[in-house]
Amino acid sequence: MSREVFRLGNGAVLVVDRFEASTAAVVVAVGVGSLYEEPEKRGVTHLLEHMLFRVPGFDVDEAVESLGGTNNAFTQRDALFIAFEGVSESAAGLAELAYRLYSNGAYAEEDLEKERDAVLSELRQTREDPSERVGELALKALFGDSDWGAPVGGTPETVEGLTLADLVEHKRAWFTPDNTVVVVSGGFGRDAVEKAAELFGKLEGRAPRKKAPAKGRGPRLIEERRDVDGVYYAVAVEVAAGGAAAAYPLLYGASFHLEAGTKSILFNLVRSRGVAYSYYVDYDAVGDTAYLAVAVESARSLEEAKRAVEEALKPRTPPGYRLRFFEYLWRTSWRSPLNRALALAEYVIKGGDPLRLEQAVEDAVKAGTAWLEGRVVQRGEATVTPG
Repeated sequence: MSREVFRLGNGAVLVVDRFEASTAAVVVAVGVGSLYEEPEKRGVTHLLEHMLFRVPGFDVDEAVESLGGTNNAFTQRDALFIAFEGVSESAAGLAELAYRLYSNGAYAEEDLEKERDAVLSELRQTREDPSERVGELALKALFGDSDWGAPVGGTPETVEGLTLADLVEHKRAWFTPDNTVVVVSGGFGRDAVEKAAELFGKLEGRAPRKKAPAKGRGPRLIEERRDVDGVYYAVAVEVAAGGAAAAYPLLYGASFHLEAGTKSILFNLVRSRGVAYSYYVDYDAVGDTAYLAVAVESARSLEEAKRAVEEALKPRTPPGYRLRFFEYLWRTSWRSPLNRALALAEYVIKGGDPLRLEQAVEDAVKAGTAWLEGRVVQRGEATVTPG
């Protein structure tokens, strides 16, 4: 394996992660997300993510399949990701396709309405799904009506109000070389690296100064009653863990021990004891703010779910066998060029050094959840119960 990091002349970061693989991935990350949106335009980044694949007169899906690949995109609080993976010999073509989506500035009004409807459907699904809903409410209970407490995709009201001009201006402002990370990972030739450097190296402009995301103090508890059979319960805690580059691997390590495998903390406390069948962990870190959330889905009782989560969040040093299990999962995941490219791009967006990602994650997994001792700043909880 060889990995190199280049800062192009215009400020764009290019990470070249070459290893033996029959496929290759190209991921482009732009450092903007819901945290940097104005409240009345919440969801503009997510809607723009959808519109990126609507290039007038050009079928993006057909193009990527013709290259022997697939595509996807994601929006987070601090970044938008465009992801391609395909057969290794098409890596240069994937880089060209990624650039075409990134640089396109022409969109059709009729396409906006179609994608708006798709996004509104996503938002309805989140509200209607008690599992997703309780996690969203826990963050609102923690951070209140602030940038951190707001949903990444916005609300139906804000998304309905967005115009094509809003999206174009948002893209013009933030899709700049100094705010862009490109990762090429897997098996590929020098032509793919040269193509990525050539195309993304000719970008111009500078992104606006990012505002400091507002972080409120929520009501601490939000309860919602609706037509469900089981109990849904979530706790979100803000933790002091240094800047995002330090905090993000620690949160990943804590998440691994909480939910991965049949000897995970939550499996033992929730599944093995019959409290509930499933659960999930959510986390993020941007700037000096970090949180960790745990949700239990369709539990048999609220009190049991509360006790299980409270016990799960107690600081623990992991046993040795968990570290060996992590090695297995990491090696399995790390064989995928797409997984690697996404992880590297995300770590760079968080301010991390992509040459040290593996070491940072290994150290974090060894720390388990013991580092949580004395680090909880505030907490919020949410319930969705029958009624």
